[in-house]
Amino acid sequence: MNEVIVAFSSQAVLGESPVWSTSTARLLWVDTLGASLNVFDPVTSHNVVHAMPSPLGFVTETPAGQWFIGAGCDVEMVSRSGERQLIATAPHGQEGYRFNDASLDPSGRLWVGLMNEGLKEGSGYLYRLDPEGAWHTIDSGFTLINGIDWSRDSKTLYVTDSLQGVIYAYDHDLLSGEVRNRRSLISISPDKGKPDGLTVDREGFLLSVLFDGAAIARISPEGQIDCMISLPVPRPTSCAFDDTGQYLFVTSARLGLSKSEIARAPASGALLRIDYQQVTG
Repeated sequence: MNEVIVAFSSQAVLGESPVWSTSTARLLWVDTLGASLNVFDPVTSHNVVHAMPSPLGFVTETPAGQWFIGAGCDVEMVSRSGERQLIATAPHGQEGYRFNDASLDPSGRLWVGLMNEGLKEGSGYLYRLDPEGAWHTIDSGFTLINGIDWSRDSKTLYVTDSLQGVIYAYDHDLLSGEVRNRRSLISISPDKGKPDGLTVDREGFLLSVLFDGAAIARISPEGQIDCMISLPVPRPTSCAFDDTGQYLFVTSARLGLSKSEIARAPASGALLRIDYQQVTG
């Protein structure tokens, strides 16, 4: 497994939401339950930690270089020094709910999922927050909404429901931001793990990180598993490419693992780096 290394030996409770910051040439990621926003420099391997409120669902960077986080049910803007400013609150935000995964589309719209912390079946929402501040409820009925990304031509939106084990596809209109025709692209067998974070590679294949599966599934646009990328942690959570597309960074979790399980997989909670070109040949 020489293609996979530990980039930073963090011990995150629930590492999540890696995203490449083009404005700083750093990787942004969060520890959802450890309540931290992290800024990792892959050149120096130095990781800057900003204390944040918990739970911290996501971080993302706008085309203008602004950092947005999901803190509970609030979207906030964060300065480089860690100062926060409230931007918006989820339409269905209430006690017992929080934001989970999120992604920006090429037009700068924020697509974000809201989940019930008790994982009540069918209680989750998918929203779109437009740059001018308007909320749109795109869909509902999710249990644990996760992994959001688009096909290379932006004509298809992919959304994951981890507990259902399904990655959905929608027809997507980039100009209007509207979606239609939700269908199941692929169902992941529970014995392979739970589909979690998601990104799309340069060839249009989906990379679905498998929580409790110690792997990433590379999935064709037609919904067929092309290959599995093995990882040295049982609970990987999400992934993101650097600006070159050569390296794929993967967050992971220690959440729910026993001492003996961590002893067998000491990299759990670490930030991993994959030489993607080497892995995919």
